Amino acid sequence: MAGGQVVFVSRNRGMIVVQHNDGFAVVELLGSEGELQIGDDVKGDWDALGGEPIFKDDDEHDAYFQGNWGSSALAVEIARSAGGG
Repeated sequence: MAGGQVVFVSRNRGMIVVQHNDGFAVVELLGSEGELQIGDDVKGDWDALGGEPIFKDDDEHDAYFQGNWGSSALAVEIARSAGGG
């Protein structure tokens, strides 16, 4: 489990991008839409693909990890296309 920071939240608040030491992870929130904001410090397994939890302040949120990218622009583009902009 490693730390990261939310750098993007989609309009429907269901997709986020998290910046971490190895790049940018695109994460879909499952049932926790709207609970994470830009600037939130979170923890997760950024190498995971598929269903894994993401943590904020030790609160567990169900999520679906969609992969990592080296570019924030590409990660945001993917999150926007999947999460309504």
